[in-house]
Amino acid sequence: MKTLKIKEVSFSVAKKYLLQSKITNQPSRIKEAVQKIIFNVKKNGDKSLIKISNKIDETKFKTVSEASFNKSDLKKNYEKLDSATKKNLNFIKKRIINFHKAIKISDLKIKDGIFNFLGQIHKPIEKIGIYAPGGKAVYPSSILMTALVARVAGSKEINLFFPSSSENAKILMLGTAHLAGITNAYNFGGAHAIAAMAYGTETIPKSDKIFGPGNNYVAEAKRQVFGDVGIDSFAGPSEVLIISDKKKGFEELAADLIAQAEHGEDSKCIFIQIGKEGLEGLFKEISRQVSVAPRGKTIKTALEKNSMFVQVKNLEEAIEINNLVGPEHLQIIYKNFKESLLKRFIAGAIFIGENNTAVLGDYAAGPSHVIPTNSAARFSSPVSIEDFLVRTSVTEIKSIKNKAKYNELLDNSIFLAELEGLHGHANALKLRRK
Repeated sequence: MKTLKIKEVSFSVAKKYLLQSKITNQPSRIKEAVQKIIFNVKKNGDKSLIKISNKIDETKFKTVSEASFNKSDLKKNYEKLDSATKKNLNFIKKRIINFHKAIKISDLKIKDGIFNFLGQIHKPIEKIGIYAPGGKAVYPSSILMTALVARVAGSKEINLFFPSSSENAKILMLGTAHLAGITNAYNFGGAHAIAAMAYGTETIPKSDKIFGPGNNYVAEAKRQVFGDVGIDSFAGPSEVLIISDKKKGFEELAADLIAQAEHGEDSKCIFIQIGKEGLEGLFKEISRQVSVAPRGKTIKTALEKNSMFVQVKNLEEAIEINNLVGPEHLQIIYKNFKESLLKRFIAGAIFIGENNTAVLGDYAAGPSHVIPTNSAARFSSPVSIEDFLVRTSVTEIKSIKNKAKYNELLDNSIFLAELEGLHGHANALKLRRK
């Protein structure tokens, strides 16, 4: 009894489909609209920011100050939160801080007989801009998952932007911002918020790097401002891939798929069943849960349009399909799974075990839930403390202890400089021979 039109395919069909599929670019209408928004905010500052917000988000701001909140404002909103909300936000805060404090990053300093020292130093990025998405839901967790990591790294100024929403949602976001140590918060969303972060306005300070997921317009805006400002990643729709060898009892796994699908109609859910049995039972459970889910229509669209259910013979085939996807979230439910296999998987975040779920990663696990999507796990990583630091190389020669080695170093560099036709470089080195 399969009430959903779910795409069920074999290993060979899934492999062929994934090998042929390409990451789609944003439609030209989105690119052009975002380009215009960025141009106007960059040129006209506060005036354009207010005008665009009032038009797109149907706000009624007359000045940026009306949508601005300082530390005192944030604290007042935190005090409006009920005790249960405060308790649970603080619980997550503690786990995020503890996890990221455990990541050890140290400066490097070595001697080699020529240089007094060679090394690298790390320092925090000073001005961070954070985007917390809105839309069909509000995401206070996204504030904690970025701002707290920035605080652990030592960033001095952290400004938050979030779309206009209901009064209760605004109180929740601003209260969470206080807990996360936000400097200032601004009630602006969309591409215009990214432009304001990237270039600053008369009221809003320019950021050095921008973090946080958003819709297609936000993603395109981040793409267009990249280079003028740093960004964390180009986040796309939410993704989960589940590998399972279960034969029965699919209530929890169906719920895990639905949890990702409810993010939006463009969410991607892939389920890989190892062995011949299992999928029919899973389909029944998904249909049952979708029929009573508050966001049933959104979930149904995501599962029917962007999702795939694959039957494979063994774990090797499952790994091959997974690595063609490179999912944001990977769940592994496999009897006697060996930890030594972990490095064979391409994924932004991996969740092992039947009692584990990607949803724990969204909230209380500890690592940031800002994770690469669209196969970007092949070359990028979840947001972590390193993303809020810059690394600088340092060399020092004050005194020359070994002239022969020093001259050998110079002669080598002189040879290469002349080989490249850079005679000014060579001369700067020749003048230093001892």
